[in-house]
Amino acid sequence: MKKLILSAILIPIIISCKSKKVVAENKPETKIEVVTEITMAEKIAQGESIFQNKCGNCHALPKVKDHTPENWKLILLRMQKLAEISDMDRECVYNYIVMQ
Repeated sequence: MKKLILSAILIPIIISCKSKKVVAENKPETKIEVVTEITMAEKIAQGESIFQNKCGNCHALPKVKDHTPENWKLILLRMQKLAEISDMDRECVYNYIVMQ
């Protein structure tokens, strides 16, 4: 009787400890990553072009030194929608301005 009770307790424990086989799907990698690196010089040149063409298209261009870098951030945020430029373009313009 003891053997039967012991077997009834041990068998489920042994079965639950048995390693389970995991089958992983073998899918080929289809992810293609395209990396485009723009140098700082290219960003500054792009910023200058945007500043002159977009900003200068509507009004006389302000002197870069008339405002602090912190003020330029606010000015560019305010003017971004009016000039219809992306966040990246705004960043390029900012880089151009602070490098002057």
